[in-house]
Amino acid sequence: MPDKERMRLGAIILAGGRSARMGRPKEALEFGGAPLLARIADALAPACAPIVAVARDAAQELPPLPANALRAHDELPGRGPLAGLAAGLRRLGAVPGFGPDAAAFAVGCDHPFVDAGFARFLADRLGDADAALPEVDGGVEPLCAVYRLRCLPRLDALRGGGGAGPSALADAGAVRVPAAVLRAFDPALRALRDVDTAADYDAARREERR
Repeated sequence: MPDKERMRLGAIILAGGRSARMGRPKEALEFGGAPLLARIADALAPACAPIVAVARDAAQELPPLPANALRAHDELPGRGPLAGLAAGLRRLGAVPGFGPDAAAFAVGCDHPFVDAGFARFLADRLGDADAALPEVDGGVEPLCAVYRLRCLPRLDALRGGGGAGPSALADAGAVRVPAAVLRAFDPALRALRDVDTAADYDAARREERR
């Protein structure tokens, strides 16, 4: 499909977590010579514009971002990734030309190996669905997935119900992209790897230096 016919794709990077298991802010971890948040924003830029970094509140300090990146923050602090995803989609919806059928690649700020190619590959699997979620070992990966802006009412309803996590979006209007399909592009599924702990981070840095 020619690029000019492709659906418009932005990106949402969720950076509002407390990093309790890491013990320090994951968005500021150095990776490849840059803070992790900035690295992910730069890596996604060739396929995604604009990029929205979502903080937990207006006071949270984030590492420097590319000049064309946008910032948002959770509308309901402490409500987890659903609140951040909703804030990011709402911010993109205010950008001229981003209608309900446009989409965003949403990822946590702790995925050091994600890149523009993976974001576009996943977006191209969306078809007519509202979301495209990787499926690995029978479970979905909702924080490394693509969502149309028209998911926002569903997100708001899930948040209002309390207790729901992002994986609840897989129950309606979503396509699951099996690991076998993902491996055709990313054989080791590196894009899905996150760094929750210091050990994860150290292992990722060793791999990045090889």
